[in-house]
Amino acid sequence: MDTQPYDFGNTSMEVVYQNMRQIILSEDDKQRIYNPWKYSLIIKLMGKRIVHHYLKRKTQELWKVDENYPLIDLGEDYYTVKLMKEESMIMILHNGPWFIKGYFLSVQKWVPNFVATKASQNYTSVWIRLPQLPTEFYDGIILTKIGNCIGKLLKVDACTSVTLRGGYARLCVELSLDQPIQTFIMIGHHKQRIHYEGEGFLCKACGRLGYSNQSCPHRTFPSGQTNGPATNEASLF
Repeated sequence: MDTQPYDFGNTSMEVVYQNMRQIILSEDDKQRIYNPWKYSLIIKLMGKRIVHHYLKRKTQELWKVDENYPLIDLGEDYYTVKLMKEESMIMILHNGPWFIKGYFLSVQKWVPNFVATKASQNYTSVWIRLPQLPTEFYDGIILTKIGNCIGKLLKVDACTSVTLRGGYARLCVELSLDQPIQTFIMIGHHKQRIHYEGEGFLCKACGRLGYSNQSCPHRTFPSGQTNGPATNEASLF
């Protein structure tokens, strides 16, 4: 059917498919409602459910940021950490990976229109090392290309950027938790190994981040059984 505009007070609405009315968000609307969340993060503790107040206390102990942030429950074990300072967001993103009692804490930047039940991909920031990277590749443009080929480059380690560390290059990248990671990358004709910092969150069975091979949900056993999902009951460990 044709789209017909309506005016209800100061709210512009229009009829769309199957008579649903759609509120049109102007660019000013988007800027106003998105701006308060621009330094926020979305987190999820992988493989374990814990109660809200305990999760907040543990993140405060881990991060030690200079602000008392609210932790907002989004459902499905996702939470928004509403930060007011850019430096807090950067510190948390750039200093992972983070763990609570051995369980991996996924951390990603806040995005608009996030609905936990519809979340199809989880992202987190991790530090990677490129052992024995040839010195000619310690170039800002090349390092950026490497980081964005592996994931989404967030930061280059200070010692790496000025070529003070010769044993390995170190990059912080954002990666999907739903896709197997790369263990090698080709740089020209050079085959480069990739090492992921942090133990206990890389599954050697399926190559994904977020859990160990003992708790891998993709792992199959001779009996035909698979590892079940994490318990739905929240706990304090």
